[in-house]
Amino acid sequence: MATSSIHKKHFPLVLTITLLMTSILMFGCRSNSDEAEESATSNSQDTAFEKAPLREGQSSLLDKQTSSSVNWQSWHKDLFKQANNERRIVFALIGSGTDINTLDALDQINQSASLSNLLKSNHINTLIDTNLHPDIEHYMALICMNSKIPINSPILAWFSYEGNLVSWSPLYSKSTEEVEQVIRRTSNTVQNLWLESPEYTLANSRKDNDARSIIRVPEPAEAGPGNTLSLVGPISRNKSLFDPVSDTIDNALNLTPARYIDLMVRASNLPELSSHQRQQCLQTAIRVTDKMLIYGLIDPLDGGVFIGYEGMTHTLPKFSKTLRAQALSMMSLYRLYEATQDAKYLKAANGILAYTQKHLALEGGSVALGISYRSDTPQNQPCLWTFAEIEKALTPQELDIATRAFGLSKLGNIPLIDDPKKIYYRKNSLTWKTTLPELAKHSSTGTKALTKSLEGIAKKLEALRSQKPSKPTREKLSTASSLATYSSACVSGYRATGNTSQLKIAKNTLTYIRDHFIDQSGDLYRAMYNNQLNDIPAKGADYVMVCQAALDMHEVTLDPGWLEFAHEIHTKMNQRLKNHETGFIAEYDGTGYPRDYPTYAYYTLYGIDNDNTWAIANSNAKRLSLRLTDESLTEQANQLDGIMLRTAQISAPASIDYLSRESIARSTRVYLKRPISEPLFAIARSKPCQIIAVSDSGSYPELDIEPSEMKAGTATVILGGKKIGAAASPKELQALLSQ
Repeated sequence: MATSSIHKKHFPLVLTITLLMTSILMFGCRSNSDEAEESATSNSQDTAFEKAPLREGQSSLLDKQTSSSVNWQSWHKDLFKQANNERRIVFALIGSGTDINTLDALDQINQSASLSNLLKSNHINTLIDTNLHPDIEHYMALICMNSKIPINSPILAWFSYEGNLVSWSPLYSKSTEEVEQVIRRTSNTVQNLWLESPEYTLANSRKDNDARSIIRVPEPAEAGPGNTLSLVGPISRNKSLFDPVSDTIDNALNLTPARYIDLMVRASNLPELSSHQRQQCLQTAIRVTDKMLIYGLIDPLDGGVFIGYEGMTHTLPKFSKTLRAQALSMMSLYRLYEATQDAKYLKAANGILAYTQKHLALEGGSVALGISYRSDTPQNQPCLWTFAEIEKALTPQELDIATRAFGLSKLGNIPLIDDPKKIYYRKNSLTWKTTLPELAKHSSTGTKALTKSLEGIAKKLEALRSQKPSKPTREKLSTASSLATYSSACVSGYRATGNTSQLKIAKNTLTYIRDHFIDQSGDLYRAMYNNQLNDIPAKGADYVMVCQAALDMHEVTLDPGWLEFAHEIHTKMNQRLKNHETGFIAEYDGTGYPRDYPTYAYYTLYGIDNDNTWAIANSNAKRLSLRLTDESLTEQANQLDGIMLRTAQISAPASIDYLSRESIARSTRVYLKRPISEPLFAIARSKPCQIIAVSDSGSYPELDIEPSEMKAGTATVILGGKKIGAAASPKELQALLSQ
C-alpha cells in the first residue's frame, strides 16, 4: 500500500514517503548528511523538556500499552522538545480504544520484537488516543479527505521535531504481515530521508504545514428580505445527498446516518419550506432510517448500534458500539416517531436505550464510551457466524426465518466487494436483507408471531455469542461531549413518550457532568476514567454539547438552575476558546500540535458526522439570548450566523448541525407565563418546539407585548417569528401547535 499524500489548491503536496523516495533524493535538495545535520542543529535550540511515558489512569487504550516494548510516550507539550533535543522523527499511532483495527495493530506491533526495536531505534514514539484528543483525529481526517483517501483507523503519522507532518497513512489491512510491512517500509524510508537530508525534510514538511494553515474563511452571507437567511437551498442540497438507488449518503463516510436523519425530520417542520418540500424531507428521513439504520446498523441480537460499515453494501458493520452512536441514533428515532407515530421507530429507540443502560452504564453514574468486539483472528470475529453455528442453535422453523431475514448462506453472505481478500469466507453477518413486512409475506405466521420468533432467535444467538472465546472489550473512559449527547437523547425520548424514567436518566447524566467534570474554578475537563478526572481540558465540542444538554434539560423542566449552568458553561467556553473579533470557537486551546489547526476546513469537508462547534455554539447563544438579557449572546450569534449560512452554501454536509438547529429555531416557540400551567406545559413538551418561561423581569421582544400583559398560566405561540395566537387551555394550545 502506498503512503498517502495531499495535492489540493489549499493543501500542497505533503512530503509523501514511498519506496520511490530514493529517486527524489537525487535532486538538488540532497546534501551531505553530516553538513545537513550540523545545519539543522544550528537552526534549532535545545530546550529543557520532560519525557512523558504512558501512565495508567488515562484510558484503557493507553493503560494496556504502558508495558509495551515500544516505549510509547503520551501526546504532550514537551514531546517535540525532546525530539528537537535528540534530532529524531516522531512516530504517532493515532487511534482509539473503541476501534478494533487500532487494538489489532498494537497487538501486531507488540508481537514483533524486530518491529518494536525498529520503532525504538528510529523514532520517538507516541500513542494518541483520539477519544482524548479528537482535534488530532480531525486534523488527520481533514488530510485524508483532501487527498481523496478513505478515512480509516488507525492512522500512522511521522512528524518532524517542529511538529510538522513528514508522512502519513491510514492503516487498512487486517493482515499481520501487511501491517508490519507498511510500518517497517515507511519508517525505514522516513529515517533514511532524515539521515540523508534533515534540512530537506524540515523545509518541506514546514512548507506543507504552512500551506495547510492558510485557510480563508469566506465572507459571511448577507441577509435577505426581512433580515432572514433562506434555508431552502441548503436543506435541499442536503436532501439530495441521499441516493435512493445505491442506498448511500454522499460524504457519510460509512458512519451512522443519525445526524442526517435528524436534519430531515427537523426540516419537515420548517414553515419556510413548502408542504411538498417538507413531505420530501420526511420521506427521506424514513427511507434512510429504514434502509441504513434499522436494517443495517442496529444489532438484531441486543439492540445496540454499530458505529458504521466496512465497505459499501451495508452488509459488514464496524464491530464497535460507541455511546455517541447510541445517543444520536436514539435522538433521530425518537424525533421520527414524533413525526410519524410509527411504533417501529419507538421500539428501535427504546431498544437502543435498553442496550446502553445494560452494557455501557458504569458504577458511580457514568456511561462508558463504547464497546468493541475483538478476536484473535478475523475468522473468529464473535459478530460473524458460520451457517453451522446458527443451524445448531436454532429450530428448523427458526433457522428458516433467520435465513430469510439475514440472507444466511453456507458460503457466507458477505459480498466480495466488501471482503476482496476473503478474510471472512464462509462467515455470515446478521444484518437484515429484508424488512419485517416483506419477511411476513413469506412466512406462515402473522407479524406478531413473527416478531416473537425473531425475539427468540435473538436471545438464543446473543447467548451463544456471549459464550464465544472472544469477549467484548469495554472502554471505561467517559467524555463530557458523549455524556451530554446521551442526556439530550434521553430528553428527546421524554418529549416523545412522556416517560419520566428517561427524564431521570437525562438528569442524572447531566448532573454527573456538573459534579465530576468541572473543577473548583469552573473549568470543564474532557474525560473521566475509572472515576478519576483526566487532566485534559475540555475541547470545543465538550463545551457546546454540555451547554446544549443543559438547555434541553431546562426546556423540559423550566428549572432555572439548568439555565444558569448552561450560561456558565457557554461563558467559560468563550473565555477559553472564543476569538472575540470573529466570534469563532476554537476546537482546543492552541497549546499543542498540529499548529494552526484549520477548523473551518474541517467543518467544510468532514461535517456529516462531526459535531460542528461553531454551529452549536451559535444555536446555544440564540437559545440563551431568548431567556437571558445579555447583548453579548446576540452579538455572538450574529457573528456566526452569516458564516454558517455561507458554509451551508459551500458544503451541504458541513451545515447539518446549523440547519437542524435553525429549523427548530425558525419553527415554533411556546412562551409560558409564570406560574406555569402544568397541562399547558405538558402539551408543549410533546411537540417539536422551543419552550420559554416568561417572567415580568425578563425581556422578550418576539412577544411584542409587555410580559406583564400575559395572564399567568397562559401560553403565547410564535411561528416563523410571528405571533399566531395565545392559549389558556390545553385544547387551545393543541390547536395552535397543530397549525
